[in-house]
Amino acid sequence: MKQLVLTVIVMIGMNNAFGQFENLEERLQKKDSLNVNLPREKIFIHYDKPFYKTGDTLWLKGYLATADENIGTDSSKIAYVEIINSQNEIVKRISTPCFAGGFLNNVTLSKEEFKQGYYLLRSYTNWMRNFGDSLFFESRFKIIDPASDAWAVSFKKMFIQDNHLLLEAVLKSQDKLAVINKKVTVSILSKNKELFKFRTATDYAGNLLLDTTLKNDVSNQALVLEISDRDNVLLQMPVKANEKQHVDLQFLPEGGSFIAGKMQKLGFKALNIYGKGIDVKGIIKDSKGAAITKFEPVFKGMGAVSFISQPNEVYTAFLENGMSFPLPAPQVSGTTLQVTDDNDSLVLHIDATQDLLSKGYYFTASAKGITCAHGRIKLPYTLKLARTVFPSGIVHFTLYNAAGNIVNERVVFVWHNDELKLDILPNKQQYLQKDSVMLLLKAKDHNDKNVQGHFSIAVIDTSQVKLLQNMENLLSYMVLSSDLKGEIEEPYYYFQHPRSEATDALMLTQGWVSYNWQNMQMAYNYEKEFFVTGKVTNVFHKPTPHSSVALFGKEGIDHVFFVDTVTNDKGVFTFTKFPYFSKDSVSLVIRALNKKGKAFNVGIALQEPVYPGYSSNKILSSDENILFDTMARQYVNHNTFLSEQLRKDGRFLPEVVVTAKLKIKGSKNLNVDGGADETIFEATLNTMPKETLLDVLFKKVDGFRQGSPPKSVKQCYMIKSNIVCFIIDGVDLNFFYDPENGTGSAIDYIQFLDTYLKFFSAEDIRGIEVMNSPRYNSTYKAAYLTLEERFNASPLKVDYSFIEITTKAGYGPTARKTPGIYLYKPLAPVFGKQFYSPRYTSPDEKTVFPDMRSTVYWNPLVLTNSSGEAHISFYTSESNSSYIIVLQGTGFTGGIGVLYKPLKVAERDAGGREQVADFQ
Repeated sequence: MKQLVLTVIVMIGMNNAFGQFENLEERLQKKDSLNVNLPREKIFIHYDKPFYKTGDTLWLKGYLATADENIGTDSSKIAYVEIINSQNEIVKRISTPCFAGGFLNNVTLSKEEFKQGYYLLRSYTNWMRNFGDSLFFESRFKIIDPASDAWAVSFKKMFIQDNHLLLEAVLKSQDKLAVINKKVTVSILSKNKELFKFRTATDYAGNLLLDTTLKNDVSNQALVLEISDRDNVLLQMPVKANEKQHVDLQFLPEGGSFIAGKMQKLGFKALNIYGKGIDVKGIIKDSKGAAITKFEPVFKGMGAVSFISQPNEVYTAFLENGMSFPLPAPQVSGTTLQVTDDNDSLVLHIDATQDLLSKGYYFTASAKGITCAHGRIKLPYTLKLARTVFPSGIVHFTLYNAAGNIVNERVVFVWHNDELKLDILPNKQQYLQKDSVMLLLKAKDHNDKNVQGHFSIAVIDTSQVKLLQNMENLLSYMVLSSDLKGEIEEPYYYFQHPRSEATDALMLTQGWVSYNWQNMQMAYNYEKEFFVTGKVTNVFHKPTPHSSVALFGKEGIDHVFFVDTVTNDKGVFTFTKFPYFSKDSVSLVIRALNKKGKAFNVGIALQEPVYPGYSSNKILSSDENILFDTMARQYVNHNTFLSEQLRKDGRFLPEVVVTAKLKIKGSKNLNVDGGADETIFEATLNTMPKETLLDVLFKKVDGFRQGSPPKSVKQCYMIKSNIVCFIIDGVDLNFFYDPENGTGSAIDYIQFLDTYLKFFSAEDIRGIEVMNSPRYNSTYKAAYLTLEERFNASPLKVDYSFIEITTKAGYGPTARKTPGIYLYKPLAPVFGKQFYSPRYTSPDEKTVFPDMRSTVYWNPLVLTNSSGEAHISFYTSESNSSYIIVLQGTGFTGGIGVLYKPLKVAERDAGGREQVADFQ
């Protein structure tokens, strides 16, 4: 687009005011230069399907491009992918290498880490952090547990008013029968905080009743009501305290100002409590009740109205259901900026009230951060610009006053149909089950020239997974969504209707991404490689130059590596040139020695990266029960039916439920079965390696707190109402406490505990087991009975919880860390594994387990040759449904393409004849 820049300079009635625009023009030139030479990066992730079952693998291909031209970039060599749950907690974070403007990876959605619920997939580079996390790639998906109970919730009453929670609901099964005596947990969540939690059960008619007062003030907060059973979240519904209206309707004037006495267009957008567009109808009236105009959405709750407002008048929109919403107050002084469509041109019209017509103004038209047209003007002013002046994407018109301040803005969508032309040619019109498929991909640009590029392809079984026709894809994100703020529903729709009323309504109501640099100094650099850096200091915290530093690395179980270096004059060391990793279980041991080759008085301070957190008011949940989504239920029923059929024909034994608990290696757990009420495994601890043991307990153990038992002023650590006793590697921590040492006061005991609980970090711990209930804590009470006598707890009538902590060293509370040694578990960039696609010698080949893949085929790296062609091959599954092919990718020198294409699959009926399944 750089060659498309058009400079429009219009000077009418030059006066001294125009000299004030020199600073503005200088700022704009610097902005253009920075956006060309150091452009913002964009990431889009193509993942194979919109929902998964627990235990599935999420396959992904990332596309990394510059924002100015949407061409793949090698500026960043590392990207980050995160999965965030509905409580805004980052459940998983991986780092992945980037090559030639892309990356490929996968995430195993293990049942231990991922419960049933709604999740957010987020991705970014270090460089993208300079522009704010609102520009990170985000996409929602869902994880379901086919083994989970399927029930729906019908709400009779549900509100929070003045911290009073009233819930009246009925739980029903899939066949609409009442769920009787169902134990559930009702929670109120705010962001990542649990404000309320109550365990209850339905009655004989499936009624769920709750009438209580919340302890925390939740006024006007964005809250989520969650109903769950023992294993899974079954429903999440957003609620807002003290909020009676379930529709949010806003009117936004074109250009940002609503000026009295002028015909103006106002876009409007109606949203439900989930942030989704909702169709509403109504009428706008003035303060006297006179009807001004009717309004009705054209798409996803959006539309536009036009009328001439009067000064000092108040306008209100009334919906058919009686709800009312105020319009912006008309201004008696101001400017307007309007853009209209005239065949192949955009007509810019700028006007002002009489008192401002003599002022000087400056306008710009920019796309992707680069100025395409600009000029000094006097009002009123009209300019006609050909659409070809601008590249495909969002065009941003801005009006500045004589002081260089923005007074009006307007965005327009321009689309030249210049996407890549993709086609897939199958070698057959239809295929059998377990049949060999051969596809030929052809890629051309909009000028019909062959395109070399990289593409990702997913082949999805339509009987199990349904894809929305206008869902977000690589083209819609890079060209449209990434340059607008907020969520856009069905963004691909606007490429099929680029000059429609719906598209204009979207432009009037959706915020846009600012490309203005807040400062010239970037806080985050491009990451070119994975490295480890730190400083070696002596006992006085002074740097020790020219010290030897060795790094011992381990990847997984078998792969080990070793590198060494020497600190510089400031005691700083850096390790680079690491091998490529294929497993995310990378651990490093860094050892430093002084000049005499000893570790005495040597310390290591590692410069560990700090990753962005996540905080958002976005509601991930839906207005439907997780399992009652139509396609999700179909997916679950499909798996259930399959299991039943397998049992009938004897192809595998009935399901065996394994109840044995996972044990922590080296644990001194006193229970015969190694059981515990709550267990924190090493995989969880590895996500927070530098957190202290005390911090881990506060964050991960349900109900852990500091407090005092009833009828006592002594402070201790508690789990809810139980006193906590700490056992480290089978050793009672209280054995080392002497109440006669020092003052013997209660605070001394807390300080004693903190000394140990803060000394250990998560990376020192192999696992944590919590024993709260009599089933698990009785053996501990028998073994450590003297604890009650030591703290005179018997009269308090309280119970005890025991926390068994297993360290990796296994030395108990007396363990000491070795000087000059630093254990580090980095977030090393890891290559994803390859998608497994079975091969069959014939359609009659028998398999031990039926092949019912929902993702039939996934290939994130399809490369076209100089002829713009690539060959793709795989085998169909045993499903009797047709497939949908989802193909998207980019050319190496530019261009984006997306293709959705059905693939017919035939099956044999009882008579051996071929049948073709209908495509959905």
